[in-house]
Amino acid sequence: MCITEYNESETMLMFKEEGRKEGRKEGQIEGRKEAEAMFGKLMSLLLAKGLTEDAKKASVDKDFRIALYKEYGIL
Repeated sequence: MCITEYNESETMLMFKEEGRKEGRKEGQIEGRKEAEAMFGKLMSLLLAKGLTEDAKKASVDKDFRIALYKEYGIL
């Protein structure tokens, strides 16, 4: 690209979009870490109480898992 072809507003838009993409990626990683921590805490609580059937169901049923998160104060 020649200096006479430089478009500042176009370049700024490109940098903003790159920043958004990076932010989304970082947010997804943090979200996964948080979700894993919540899931681990729930599984630990259920297994400590001997609720293996609830643990099995929570591992595959999202609505049940969310209800348990709320019940145990995880969410």
